[in-house]
Amino acid sequence: MKYITLALLTVAFTSANAFSEPSNKTRFIPLLKSKLGAYEVLSTNSALCVDSELSLLEKNNPSAGFKLGEQIIFGSLHNGTQTVKKPNFCFITSSLKYKSDGLDNGLRMSRCEDTVNEKTIRQSIQFLANNTLKYTLSEPSVECTFKKQSNSK
Repeated sequence: MKYITLALLTVAFTSANAFSEPSNKTRFIPLLKSKLGAYEVLSTNSALCVDSELSLLEKNNPSAGFKLGEQIIFGSLHNGTQTVKKPNFCFITSSLKYKSDGLDNGLRMSRCEDTVNEKTIRQSIQFLANNTLKYTLSEPSVECTFKKQSNSK
């Protein structure tokens, strides 16, 4: 009986843990909404990072994406990988990985006429303790930390 109780507690704990961390878009959006507001730069290695507002691209459609100011944009929030055709590109593939504390976005851009111009970049946003967030971009190499302003939502 002791082993059965222990097994049931282990299963219950594991199940609770599995649902406590965002691992898809449905779980990520409430986390994102709780972090919206004005942020100030604490540290940066790029002029790309300035005091900014973390906001949804479309107020009534969180799946449209979000931005941190005017330069840092996470477009369409989809599940998994999505490939689209854009002007001047053969295709752009976006892969999103939702995490318990943020989002990783990989973008692969290809130009059919000249494969030399094919490029893959990664950007991520990570929500840290004490109302701070960290943004990183692989190319060019950008890393910045922001703190939510106290008078913000």
